[in-house]
Amino acid sequence: MLALAGMEIPVARGAAGPLSLISVHAKSAHGANGRKGIALSVRDAVPLPSARSLLAHSLRERRVECIIALGPLTNLAQLISEEPKLFEEVEIVWMGGTLSEGNVTPLAEFNAYADPEATARVLRSGLRTRVIGLDVTRHVRLRAQDLSDSPFGESPTGRVLDQALRALMELEHPLQGEPCALSHDPCAVVAAIFPNCFRYERKALETCVEEGRERGRLLEHAAAGSPAVDYAVEVRGHDVSRLFL
Repeated sequence: MLALAGMEIPVARGAAGPLSLISVHAKSAHGANGRKGIALSVRDAVPLPSARSLLAHSLRERRVECIIALGPLTNLAQLISEEPKLFEEVEIVWMGGTLSEGNVTPLAEFNAYADPEATARVLRSGLRTRVIGLDVTRHVRLRAQDLSDSPFGESPTGRVLDQALRALMELEHPLQGEPCALSHDPCAVVAAIFPNCFRYERKALETCVEEGRERGRLLEHAAAGSPAVDYAVEVRGHDVSRLFL
């Protein structure tokens, strides 16, 4: 994707698996190649640093003000446990979790489910954190008519974006009752840049870390003094979806 977009951005290798429990994947949603079958040219393989080492280096150099986390929190949780002071001046914006209906089980969102122990560590760390969960992201949708005028243009990058969104629409059609793309990850990016597109409430959250039907479930913690995060509870869905286009 970086080569297609003509961008040079450091890439690192994430953790091999969760802090605990059995690894899970999302091949049913993203396909065997992670791109729902969309073909891209592949660069020659090169050794990659670990995500933890790249992030630690960037934080020490004070080149990071905001971390937008779009997956399981394994790498962040490991580094927070080892060097928490690196995060004192940083905000974390995480796409993950739900206090309503899940998308991988009835109770859990995939990123929280994939590594619930990491989720628990980050949410109880006391660091400045905003959580953009399914409670708001499922209200931000792109529909087929949004792509009718080729909003991304006819460049190679634009064509791949169009293909990716149409593949998502096909995936979500039987689940949502209409062909639409739920824009989960982009919502966290928008939240980092335009925080006023969302309304937040301070919530102390616990994560179910045991294997079983409640794995990855988020629960509001009533205990006094528990660390709290800013949890997104409302979104200006139309405004956010327009930003994508």
